[in-house]
Amino acid sequence: MTYMQPYELDAWLGDTELTDEQRDAFARMVEAIADRYPGREHGQHPDEESITEAMTGALQVLLGDDTLEGLSAAWQRARAAEREAMERLTGAIIAEAGRGVPEVQIAERAGVARMTVRRALGKYNGYSLRQPCG
Repeated sequence: MTYMQPYELDAWLGDTELTDEQRDAFARMVEAIADRYPGREHGQHPDEESITEAMTGALQVLLGDDTLEGLSAAWQRARAAEREAMERLTGAIIAEAGRGVPEVQIAERAGVARMTVRRALGKYNGYSLRQPCG
């Protein structure tokens, strides 16, 4: 099963200029990327945004616009930023809970699961993480 027909690949590439060899290599990369995401063979919709981002990364490396190391460094920076944001959110959750705001309300306002709030508060299944579950 082919993920993209040649005309779809051409449309996705737009004005990007590729040699015939590069285009063939990219078409193989696209198939490998599409195969990487589960669900395609079971009639589920693939995660198009993830596939598109992976295709973009492959094309950047193929064209020499970026490198494996450069894209990895960008990913590592994004992961660090996510951790920092989660740490700030943890602090905000603790602050709101300290003001007496119920966990359910904190979760709703923060757009997270209640379990995320409970973990931020050091609780798990009604027990403190600091104390043995006895």
